[in-house]
Amino acid sequence: METPFPAIPVIKDICLVTAVDVEFNTATSLLDARTSSNEFRIKTCRGTTGQKRVTVLQCGMGAPGFADRLSEHLRNYSYDLLLIAGLAGGLDPRLKSGDAVIYDLCHDGRKFNPGSKEKPSSRDENASIHCDDQLLVNFFNLLQAAGRQCFRGSGVTVDRIITEAQDKLSLGECYQSAAADMESYDVLAVCTSLGLPAAVLRVISDDAGSDLPDFNWATEAGGRMNPWRMAAAMAARPAASLKFLLDIRSVINALRENLIIVLQT
Repeated sequence: METPFPAIPVIKDICLVTAVDVEFNTATSLLDARTSSNEFRIKTCRGTTGQKRVTVLQCGMGAPGFADRLSEHLRNYSYDLLLIAGLAGGLDPRLKSGDAVIYDLCHDGRKFNPGSKEKPSSRDENASIHCDDQLLVNFFNLLQAAGRQCFRGSGVTVDRIITEAQDKLSLGECYQSAAADMESYDVLAVCTSLGLPAAVLRVISDDAGSDLPDFNWATEAGGRMNPWRMAAAMAARPAASLKFLLDIRSVINALRENLIIVLQT
């Protein structure tokens, strides 16, 4: 049975947080009357979609130092909700590249040790933040009604890109999570502290059964990817790189289509 749409207030102002350039550019391409700026040391783009005002922020991969800057931003600007949107690694074998995941909650999995058979301590297991119930149900129903391949489940934030399929499966089992990212937990923590309703929309970029090139080697301190190191990482793992490249265009298109639905409805 389809989950009923809960009643939510009229949404006029949305803050949309993305991590890397391709996510930021995908989101801002949907806006009319765009203006760009750099405020509180955050790359920012403002615009409109329909009757809604949307502010897109870029936090960088792993969101280094972003929580403090976001807190300052949110104390100076008022929004009806904050949406974290971008790509994520698949942890559930049922999910395929391009599938969307709406988080119910997000775990802090930054103490996860790949290859270790030890489960996280009870303290680590309890380090999780729930997303806003009304928002997640509405976004999930909207995407399903539009015929998008969309799932509800928990996510886990980690401190590096999980590149090995066996580690993805282990992480997913450890935290009972559908997807892994590097930013959501800290952004949700800021929203929770300020009482701002928040939701997470992630699109699977690489499924749980696929290895990746070691993109961690290409990640710079500020959360940007070094293109030369990225090319070298891909050259070192050509089969995994080819699959990633074949999938990425459809993945970005899926992110775009899902954002159109949740931003314009």
